[in-house]
Amino acid sequence: MKQSIKLFQFSLFVMMAFLANPIFAQITAPKASLTAQTDYSDPVISENSIFVFCDNIGTGVGELIANSADGTSGWTFTWTKWDVGTGDYTIPVTVEVNQSESTLTNLTDGLYKVVISKTGETDEEGQAWVLNRTMSSQLPSFSFDRMDCVGVFFNASYVPVQLKYLDIPTANEKSFLTSYVFELTREGESIQRTPFDNYDGSVKNFFDEDAFEGENDYLMTVTDECGNEYSAPVISSETYKIHAEFSIDPMLGEAPLEITFDNNSVNAENFEWFIYQDFDRLETALTSVEDSLLIDGVLVDEDPAPYTYMHPGNYFVKLIASSNKGPETCIEEFYLKSEGTPIVVDTSLVQVPNVFTPNGDGRNDVFRVKSQSLKTFHAVLLNRWGRVVYEWKNPDEGWNGKINGKLATPGTYFYVITATGREELKKKYTKKGSFMLIRK
Repeated sequence: MKQSIKLFQFSLFVMMAFLANPIFAQITAPKASLTAQTDYSDPVISENSIFVFCDNIGTGVGELIANSADGTSGWTFTWTKWDVGTGDYTIPVTVEVNQSESTLTNLTDGLYKVVISKTGETDEEGQAWVLNRTMSSQLPSFSFDRMDCVGVFFNASYVPVQLKYLDIPTANEKSFLTSYVFELTREGESIQRTPFDNYDGSVKNFFDEDAFEGENDYLMTVTDECGNEYSAPVISSETYKIHAEFSIDPMLGEAPLEITFDNNSVNAENFEWFIYQDFDRLETALTSVEDSLLIDGVLVDEDPAPYTYMHPGNYFVKLIASSNKGPETCIEEFYLKSEGTPIVVDTSLVQVPNVFTPNGDGRNDVFRVKSQSLKTFHAVLLNRWGRVVYEWKNPDEGWNGKINGKLATPGTYFYVITATGREELKKKYTKKGSFMLIRK
């Protein structure tokens, strides 16, 4: 009963002390690494700011700044500190006179009060907690959980530093949670970095979804607000997750187009390559994968031999990679790109120029037909009297403007070109027309 009366008297005294001066001065702490608010059990008492300072040498580095309301000099700043024994601000700190601002440095933990006064002015009052945070000796708890076809899983936790202040009405200690950053690295490469605000020491889950071969070293590091890093002992692990990927070269060209495969898959043992027909020519009623393939069956080589596309079109290649390294079979498939970019084999083309200038300047000196993806080609050039002046079957060749070794007469000439494209439904060309031979 006597203890209850004393506690009531203490609480009443504290409330009167806090309510005696309703005008509050602002206290700031620019060098604080963390700012929080008290949570006093009595709602009548105004909450105070809590300023946390990084103090790895344990000497007290807290710093508080108080400013006068009007920014002028002539004010007296009286600083005191809360005394748990007396339940009041009875520990003198310092008094500064004729100032506009007052700064306290090298402060140890505790609740500080400043009273700012000037003759003829209303006194101002402010309170703030200073808590110095030292480096912890605690290391993270880090353990292997499991592995599957998704990746490697780990668990990690940390015993957080409990920063404490006094609940003024009861004089009991209260604590609040701080924040930490957990980072999982593999062979020095960051895999997962996650901040946890108000961390309570609970177990957190981490995983590595990358595929790799052999054993790799994992490190778990926890960083506090002061930048202090705490690392758990290294854990070595392998994975049986696979990654399917390949590239081809070239991606674009005219028929016949030969491409080579570069298998970049990781951790895979078995491979199935699907080389599909031109999607634009697929029948709508196909009932099986094999019906849509350009070749008979599925290639199972790790690195297939180069393949030649004989006909123009848009083609897809798919790789399914699998592995039995773990207790379950892991499977992953990969197209050329995630958006399914096709191999483009150019459609056949025949384009004829309407003029050429064989004057030896290195530009347009040869009458050449632009063509691509042709299976057959035949071109005949005639003069105005219908006589053949030049004839060729290789589309890469052309006429240099000479007849029997002599320069042809400038003027109008005629052409007749027949060609067949490499499309499966053969595209045939017959082009007739005229062009000018000009010499300048």
